[in-house]
Amino acid sequence: MAAQLFQCPSCGAPVIPKGATAVINCPYCHASVVVPEELRQTSTAAGWSTRVYDGFISNHNDWTTGSQNSEYFAPLNRSIAEGRYRWEARVNTASSISAAWLMGYPVSDFHLIANCKHIQGSRAGSSAGVVFRIRDNNNYYHFHVTDHQFFAVSMKKDGQWLTIVEWTSSNTIKPNGVNQMEVIAHGGHFTFLINGRMVSEVDNDQFSEGLVGLALEGYTPGEETTFDFLDITLRAP
Repeated sequence: MAAQLFQCPSCGAPVIPKGATAVINCPYCHASVVVPEELRQTSTAAGWSTRVYDGFISNHNDWTTGSQNSEYFAPLNRSIAEGRYRWEARVNTASSISAAWLMGYPVSDFHLIANCKHIQGSRAGSSAGVVFRIRDNNNYYHFHVTDHQFFAVSMKKDGQWLTIVEWTSSNTIKPNGVNQMEVIAHGGHFTFLINGRMVSEVDNDQFSEGLVGLALEGYTPGEETTFDFLDITLRAP
């Protein structure tokens, strides 16, 4: 989707809106410019339809469940019951990650929302997140938060991890509370929100389409951690 230009009210130069940002700086005169609401991308996303809403009352979307041992977690137990998708894990190696995909819904532009809660483990020892534009196990994006009030965005490309947004502190994350993560994707532009507040915007066009899902990451061998995912919503044009 091509961005629509509008004129800077101070100098008349063309300005390109970026994502959900309400106020940006004119690149020519550096004045603060209010983006017309109809040009903010969240307005477009608000008109998209819901493809999937899963409140984890049952496993009708065939999420991965059961107990698994791997080089990353030994074990990782996942279960769905009473409105939660619980992940209980013991970290086996540093920087371990496991993901579960929502099958059958490949998307390009999308609005992904997931609510999760940290149940057990140190606040900085693990993170929960969403994965998106999944092509396969070695190619996808990852947006995740810790209960220590940090978030990050990374990309796995051909099996190699690349940092997109460094670990960043954000007081919008609720320690010991339910935290909502959102990703709004328009082409190669991504807007990231936590608990309804935008925390970052990036441009990256490595992957143009793919599946979405949920993920757990652990950082300290031997650490035991538990997260509950309470729901996931996928909206798209």
